[in-house]
Amino acid sequence: MTRVHEKGFSLVEMIVVSALMVLVFGSLLLSFKYTFELINATRAKLSALSIANDRMEYFRSLPYDEVGTISGIPSGTIPQNSTTTLNDIEFAERVLVEYVDDIADGQDVADSNGIPSDYKRLKLEYTWEINGATTSIALISNIVPRSIETTAGGGTVRINVIDDQSALLPGASVRLVNASATAPIDVTRITDVNGVALFSGAPADSNYEVIVTANISGDQYSTDQTYKATTSIPNPLVAPFAVLESDISTLTFQIGELSDLDIRTYSSITEGSFIETFSGVSAVASSSDIATSSGELVLDDTLGVYENSGFVYLGPITPSPLVAWQTALVVADTPVNTTYNLQFFTGSGSGPYTLIPDGDLPGNASGFTDTIVDISGLDAGTYPTIYAGVTLTTTNTSVTPAIDEISVVYRQTAVSLPAVDLDINGDKIIGTDAGLLPIYKYETTVSTDGVGEVALTDLEFDTYNIAVPAGYDIASACPASPFIHQAGVDGELELELVANAADTLRVSVVDTAGRALPNASVRTSRTGYDVTLSTDGCGQAFFTGGVGANPDYVIDVTAPGYVPFSQDPFDVSGDTVTTVTLMEL
Repeated sequence: MTRVHEKGFSLVEMIVVSALMVLVFGSLLLSFKYTFELINATRAKLSALSIANDRMEYFRSLPYDEVGTISGIPSGTIPQNSTTTLNDIEFAERVLVEYVDDIADGQDVADSNGIPSDYKRLKLEYTWEINGATTSIALISNIVPRSIETTAGGGTVRINVIDDQSALLPGASVRLVNASATAPIDVTRITDVNGVALFSGAPADSNYEVIVTANISGDQYSTDQTYKATTSIPNPLVAPFAVLESDISTLTFQIGELSDLDIRTYSSITEGSFIETFSGVSAVASSSDIATSSGELVLDDTLGVYENSGFVYLGPITPSPLVAWQTALVVADTPVNTTYNLQFFTGSGSGPYTLIPDGDLPGNASGFTDTIVDISGLDAGTYPTIYAGVTLTTTNTSVTPAIDEISVVYRQTAVSLPAVDLDINGDKIIGTDAGLLPIYKYETTVSTDGVGEVALTDLEFDTYNIAVPAGYDIASACPASPFIHQAGVDGELELELVANAADTLRVSVVDTAGRALPNASVRTSRTGYDVTLSTDGCGQAFFTGGVGANPDYVIDVTAPGYVPFSQDPFDVSGDTVTTVTLMEL
């Protein structure tokens, strides 16, 4: 008998064949899917172009005076926004018609014939969604009058927009509105590279309103606008305005980036300082080519010839307890060709010392050469102990820089004060009430939470005044009260509140750059009262208890490295706040 051997596929062969089939047919399916999506996208775009071309030809066939949008400038019968459908695809149509002030005959007030509305520009945009993506196309055409341009019945509105630094702001949104029954206007323009939005051909009428804001690169800006006279704002500061035929109405508005402000209230704050006056070397952990002489840190010298450079490590600076690092201050004398450089390190004993990186203390890698150094960004938990490293250099070996004092200010305790009501208003006003009292643009009442904090979000740049409940006085406002809130910069304000007294004095000491001066000595005196206090980490000294309402106080302020200040007499009445500016020696 002959045996027939039948050969079939093994399991491995079946798996290989199946995998190859999946790869081949999967690729084909993906290719078909991509081709189908491409066909759909192309069909949609061709449909949009067909609609756009037909509509543009229709608009171009209209008489020049009829080319305009409903509630637009120029005004017409064309809707600004509408939808249409072709090939089962819905297209959103947006029409923008605006006058063009051509440079050929001069622009704005320099126009040779005094008519800035030279011709019209029509932009037609279609947007649709297909395959999960949004696509758009746009056509632009100039519509030119058959005869010379005219301003019959219209004028020009020029809106200048500036930012918080008074620089012209491109990309701002300017909305021009007029609710007139005869010529309703509601048009939005974007400021050009010169920060200008031009509305040429606006119908002559009164009661035009403007609202200005911006969202640039995802940054939301504040709003500035005109205000109608109402019962709540009977006397607006910037009221609606009129447009006159053949005239230009110009207004300027200022906006800035919004940002947040966190406010914290405390019942007590205690601070400490590391101060080295170089009367000896007790705080010198390690040094090279450095000496102390007559209470100064100087370069070492040999027979009057100074070393070119030297360094010293001061510390350890180990506050206990420690809540936060605050400020370092340097009192120095640097003749021509000499410098000092301050840096901060970690380490122990005689070293080695490790430089704190810029990621933890910005600027530390290159060092600090200023008299006041902000170290508040240094995390107290990560760095409970630090060393101050000072490098002295000279390019003239007959002279040396001299350091008279180095101090480091830190916070040791801070007790939160919860549930405090704060009345807050900005300085900006939008008008006055019937009694001619100011109506503030921003005015609110907030309460701190259970840990003494409250966050104000999307706040515009302004100077904000904070009023505390009647039972409290502000012993310290860090950085200051009133608080200057900058555009686009999130701010923090700390308030130390104490029991209210009828008469108090808070003295804020700053340098000529407006920076707080900690550890300044403030003496307030008159007959029967003589108290001297040191300013805190925010440069403030608070006098209460024994202070009365009198006009004959004397204030004396001194700080190492600064010219002393004296004011005689000084009037104290109620909760008095004053700022003293000290000049460097």
